[in-house]
Amino acid sequence: AARKKIRDIMHLLYEHAIRHEFTERNPISKVRQGGKRLGTPTRLDVKQLCLLLSVLPARERLMVLLDFGTGLRRGELSGVKWEDVNFEEKVLTPMRSIVKQHIGDVKTEASKKQIPLDEELVTELLAWRKETPYAGDSDYVFASTKMKGKQPYWMSRIMQHHIKPVAEKLGIPLKGWHTLRHSYTTLLRQKGNNPKVVQDLLRHASYSITANIYDSAVSEEKREAHSSVMRLVTRTQIRTRQNSV
Repeated sequence: AARKKIRDIMHLLYEHAIRHEFTERNPISKVRQGGKRLGTPTRLDVKQLCLLLSVLPARERLMVLLDFGTGLRRGELSGVKWEDVNFEEKVLTPMRSIVKQHIGDVKTEASKKQIPLDEELVTELLAWRKETPYAGDSDYVFASTKMKGKQPYWMSRIMQHHIKPVAEKLGIPLKGWHTLRHSYTTLLRQKGNNPKVVQDLLRHASYSITANIYDSAVSEEKREAHSSVMRLVTRTQIRTRQNSV
């Protein structure tokens, strides 16, 4: 009981640190006790995501679309510069991660892999580049006007004050930027993509990380698989009863 209490306190401390951008991950979440998970990560479905995108202003809309469509971590999203986007090749290469306005490296070497950009996403990026006053190659894609472009926006504050309130009014369970990455992972899986391809898209250091996410991610697929088998049994029972009458 004492160990569980300490674990719960540490978990809350790390969650607090994440909200204030002192760290990007909660290592206590990996600690299992009694074989129970702390909870299943929140994920948005296509309808929820489209509804949110339809009402957000241009800046927030692109932030959400880019974060979801690339699986970028919050610090990586904050650190994207225009020079990281190759519009001709339609790829984005994460080069840095910014947490609490401190510039650092991305999480792993695998995190530096190029990310393909869909044509629609490229169009959205070009439209934003025309709108933002900070459109030079060395400028941040989401440069803060308050800081005269020298720093990017604080993504945690944008989420907390500009995106989550909109989501809440719409009844969309958006917990944070990580929700978008989880949603991207789930939809990739639901479309039947090769797990190794998904590993590369998410830039996981090892396949086991991707596999572990797959094991717990797709509750709707599990429900449908379960129901398809149950329907075979129940429908056979119905036919059997009808034939016996």
